[in-house]
Amino acid sequence: QAFWHKFSVRRALPRFSRIRDHSRQEDMDAGSEKYLEENVGGVLAQALAEMAVAQPKDGVGFLSSWLKSYSEVNKAKKACEQEEQDLEEERALTRAKLEEREEKRQQQLAETQHLESLYTGLLDTFSNPETCFEEKHWQELINVAQVTCEGKSAYLGVLEQGEEGGFAGPYLSYEYAAKGAEDIIQMTLPQGTGITWGALTENPPEESFKEMCLWKPPSVELVPVEPVEGEEPPPEKPSNPYYPVLVQCVTDVPSMHYFEMTRLGAYLAIPLVYQSYYSPDAYADAKQFEEEKKAEALKRAEAEAARAAAAEAGEVPEGGEPPAEAAELVEEKQMVLRGTEVKMVLCLDTLGANTSFDEANIMKVLELVKACGQCKSATEFRQVDEQVLSTIDADLRAQQEQQITDAAAAIDEKFAEVFEAQDAECPEEKKDLLQKKMSFLKALEIGKELESMISAMQAWVVATPDIMSVIAAAAFTAGYLRDEIYPRRKTVLSWEKLKTFIANPLDLISRLEKVEYEGARKGLQSDQKQSFIRSMATPAEMNDEKAKEIAPAFMLIFNIVQAALAYRSADLEMRKGEWTRQMKEKEEAGEEYAGPEIPPLEELDDDFVEAA
Repeated sequence: QAFWHKFSVRRALPRFSRIRDHSRQEDMDAGSEKYLEENVGGVLAQALAEMAVAQPKDGVGFLSSWLKSYSEVNKAKKACEQEEQDLEEERALTRAKLEEREEKRQQQLAETQHLESLYTGLLDTFSNPETCFEEKHWQELINVAQVTCEGKSAYLGVLEQGEEGGFAGPYLSYEYAAKGAEDIIQMTLPQGTGITWGALTENPPEESFKEMCLWKPPSVELVPVEPVEGEEPPPEKPSNPYYPVLVQCVTDVPSMHYFEMTRLGAYLAIPLVYQSYYSPDAYADAKQFEEEKKAEALKRAEAEAARAAAAEAGEVPEGGEPPAEAAELVEEKQMVLRGTEVKMVLCLDTLGANTSFDEANIMKVLELVKACGQCKSATEFRQVDEQVLSTIDADLRAQQEQQITDAAAAIDEKFAEVFEAQDAECPEEKKDLLQKKMSFLKALEIGKELESMISAMQAWVVATPDIMSVIAAAAFTAGYLRDEIYPRRKTVLSWEKLKTFIANPLDLISRLEKVEYEGARKGLQSDQKQSFIRSMATPAEMNDEKAKEIAPAFMLIFNIVQAALAYRSADLEMRKGEWTRQMKEKEEAGEEYAGPEIPPLEELDDDFVEAA
């Protein structure tokens, strides 16, 4: 066969020269030989080779039959190859779909694991007794609750009382929101509006659950255990006093309140109620406990020292030698603080997405909210006790008082020469003003020198109304406005807001230093006037000793404010004295008075309005 494959087409085909003229043969050789070689040359060579081997009698028939068989086999081969190609393409498409499906599954798995890690991570944080609850945790709670429940929006409101915010009764103030729902922070919800208030209703009657859209989480009923004879029965499991509000289709509830246009979806409101210890009552309880504990420890130490001294002297204490285990049998008293119930509500919705909430996810968020409240409460409990321990630390207090004494002495020495020079040139009627000015400047310098002592007060979590009033007076004196001093929508001072002014005492001191205490001040608002600031800066029975008793750092702020008020008052008194003198001269001159017109005292300075 290899031999026959070498035949050229010219040798394999009959010579057409016998039936065609010479020119026609040349045309075929030139134009068709290549075509025939490429299309049938190899097949005919193979056929002729096999025919040469077989040498059939009917060569034409053999060739015809072979070509037909070859054609059928070739078609079958091509069909098989096409089928194989189609199958391979189908397999490739199937593999691509499977890979795409697996990739999506892996993405969903990774997303699920990520969400689960967010949830478990925050739950572990809240459940850790060492966690110190921070402001950022409120936002983390909202974000994790939103992704866990697959909510469209999530926001957190707190129950505020009565006269605040222009409401005659309680209202919900929304303080935190997930990304995309920040507009809700500008909103409030008066009591009785909408259905959210059901989540903050304590011990609602069973018959009101449907009307209030309350959802009772499923619970495992425990098998009752018969008490052993002679023993008390186990205590009953406490019931949950607050329940979530759940509406899977908001358009089914006519009383639903919308802050924007109505949209299809579900709504969920989860109560977050915890005991807060940021109050003077809790602080007083903690202080009493720690002082009694300290006294008891001192008493035991003295008794132990007395026993040791008696034993060394060979004496037997009255009543005999106490057993060694006696001290171990004394149970340590536990601190109990008076708490205040804080009510908050975590709200989630799917408005616009028109999806419902999975109850299994709601249960997870309920657990997270409960852990959050417990963590917040435990943190406040610890922080109040830590503040008490720092304020009753005798060694720390003595150290701070000595620092103040040393700083005051150094600054007195620094100002002595300057004061003497100015006092020598000062008119008699201005000497008191100069004295008050120097006292104010000294108080500022002491505050600058000991600014770290003042800034440490930002670690406090509780401040009495008197402390807050004095710091607010300092802020008003420095030129801060009411909206910068009072919390949003509030008419009552908040320590959380006020302590921002002492976080960096140098900023506050710098502003106090730039205030013009001498000369006329016009266009003052009521809370910028001397009389208003004095009423805030000097609460009942507050003086240097009382301020020092509270904390040496607080005494520094109190002294600065008092010195500023005294400086301003000295200027007012001096100018009022000058005005009085001019008025007396005018009265004595009578009709002969030819001096300038003397305006009423109230027109000279806004601070004279109350003083007149």
